[in-house]
Amino acid sequence: MSKYSRRRRPRQIFLGNFYLNPSVQYLTTVISAIALAGFVFSGFLLFRFTDEEDLINRGKTQLMEGKVAWAAKTFQTLVTHHRDSYEGHLLLGQAYLQLDERRKAEQEFEIAASLKNKSKDTAPEVAMSKVAMAQSDFGRAEKILTQAWRKNRDDVALKQALFELYEHWGNTLYEADAKDYAQIIQKYQTALYYVNDYQAQQNIEERMVEAIQSYTERLIAIREYDTAIQQLKISLRYKYLPDTLVQIAEIYSRTNRLDDSITWFRKAFDVSPNVVGLRLTNALLEKGQQLSKAKQPEEAKKYLDEADKISQDAKISLDSLYPVSVSSVKIDNDMDEVTGEFEPTVSVQLSNDSTRDLNFLAVKAEFVSGNNTIAVVTQKLATPDKPFPSRLLKTWRPVNRVSLDLKPDNKLNVHALQDGKLTVKISIAYRDGNEAVWKLKSIQEASISTGTLRPVLEAKPV
Repeated sequence: MSKYSRRRRPRQIFLGNFYLNPSVQYLTTVISAIALAGFVFSGFLLFRFTDEEDLINRGKTQLMEGKVAWAAKTFQTLVTHHRDSYEGHLLLGQAYLQLDERRKAEQEFEIAASLKNKSKDTAPEVAMSKVAMAQSDFGRAEKILTQAWRKNRDDVALKQALFELYEHWGNTLYEADAKDYAQIIQKYQTALYYVNDYQAQQNIEERMVEAIQSYTERLIAIREYDTAIQQLKISLRYKYLPDTLVQIAEIYSRTNRLDDSITWFRKAFDVSPNVVGLRLTNALLEKGQQLSKAKQPEEAKKYLDEADKISQDAKISLDSLYPVSVSSVKIDNDMDEVTGEFEPTVSVQLSNDSTRDLNFLAVKAEFVSGNNTIAVVTQKLATPDKPFPSRLLKTWRPVNRVSLDLKPDNKLNVHALQDGKLTVKISIAYRDGNEAVWKLKSIQEASISTGTLRPVLEAKPV
C-alpha cells in the first residue's frame, strides 16, 4: 500500500497525560472564551464600582434626582475604597445632612476638613457650621467660620455662610419670647458686614430698624434716654426717616436739652417741613422765651424771628401755633318779667396753652336764635401792652388762665327768640381789624320757660 493511500489519522491534542478528541477540544475552546469574557466583565464591574470619579458622578446624579439614600450608599462605597477622598467625605456628609443624620454628617465633614491639605476649599467648615446652626449651636458655628475666615478672606462661599449665620442668629433671637434687642441689633449689624446681595441687605436693614424702634421704646420706658438716642442715631445710618429725627429731638427736649432738640428738629424740618414745622416752631419759641427771661433780648429775637419764618414757610395755622382753650361757659339771667327784657351774661374761661405769650387775642360772643343773630359782643383779651401769658410761666397761680364776662350792650327781648331758644357761640381771633380770622371754640344753648332763662346743654367744644 502506498504511503499516500493510507488514511490520515485525526490530530490529537495532548492535555497532561490525556489526549483530547476534536469534540472535546471545541468545547474546551468555548469554555475558555466564556471564562475570559467573564474575567474581562468582572474587571469592568470592579472598575465601575471602585473608580472614584465614576462614583462621584453617579452619586451627584442620584442627589439631583432626589435619590438621597442611594446617593449616600454610593458615597459610602466611594470612601470605603478611597479613604483619602476629600470630595467623597464631603458629599457623603451632605447626603447624611439631607437625611437628617446630623452626627454622621458632622463626622464626614470633619474627615473632609482633615484632608484639606489636598484642597483649599472651605466647604467642610461651611458644612459643619450648617450642622451647628441646625442644632441652634450658633456659638460653635461662629467659631468654625471665623477661624476659616481669618485664613481665607477671599472665599465668597465662606462670606455668604457668615452672613447666613448672623442673619439666622438675629432672626432666632427676634422670635424668642424674651427679646435681647441689643444682641439682635448686634447680630444684624454683623450680618451686614458680610452681605453680598442688595435685596438681602435691604431686608436686614428693615428688620434692624424695627428692632431698634422696639428697643428704643423699652429704653425710654426705663428712662435710659442716652442709650435710646444712641440707638436711634444708629438706625439713621440705614434709614433716614423724619420720624426718627423727631424722636431724637423729642427725647432731647424731655431731658431739658433744648439746644440739641432744636438742632434735630431742624434736620427733620429739612426733610419734611409740613410735618415738623409746628414742633420746630414751638421749640424755637420756647428757646426765645428762655433767653428773654435770661435778659438776652437780641439772642431771643433770633429764635423768635426764626419761629415766625418757619411758621409761615410751613403754613402753620395760628390756632395750631397758639392753642387757646375755652371752658366753663355759663349763662346768667337778668330777666324783667314785666317787659320780657333780659340781659344774659356769658362767663367764659380761657387758657393760653402755647409756649409763647400772646400779644393779641380777641373773644367774640354771638347770641343767635334760629337763623337770626340777635347780638354780638367782642372784647380784646390780650394786647402788646398786656400780653396773655403762656403756660411756661411757673408760679403759684395759673396766670395762663383768664375769666371773661360777656354781655350785649343792649337788653334783649324774649319775643325776639324763636321757640324760646337762645344759642351763644364763642369764637377767638389772633389778629385785629380786617385781618381777624375768627375760630369757633364753643356753643352754648339755653331755653326760656315761664320767664326764666335755663341752660339745657353744657358747652360744646368745637
